[in-house]
Amino acid sequence: MARYVGSAEHKERRWWGGLPAAYVDEDGTASRAGKLQTTICPLTKDADRDRATARVQAALFAGQTRFYEGDKDFPKHIWYEDEIGQLWFGFCINSVQGQYKGWPIEEDERIAIFG
Repeated sequence: MARYVGSAEHKERRWWGGLPAAYVDEDGTASRAGKLQTTICPLTKDADRDRATARVQAALFAGQTRFYEGDKDFPKHIWYEDEIGQLWFGFCINSVQGQYKGWPIEEDERIAIFG
């Protein structure tokens, strides 16, 4: 069953997985090693993980996905719109076990990726 596991590289504060790996400078710009910028995911509590897992499963059920050649049991990219209208991008980090990380996106990003 697919689930949200998150990623330290998109966290700026302690989360269920431990310490964050994103760096936020004085201007509020987030970055991580080897990347110019990153998007901060605000999900840090166990309840956030459970809610995000339900969203991952809903996105898969609704077909809000993009498969790539070479994907295994789960699609590489998924998207979901939450109850307040925020769009979320899901990136599969383990295509056999269905483990996803994710972060907020804008509509233009969703269109560019999913059409």
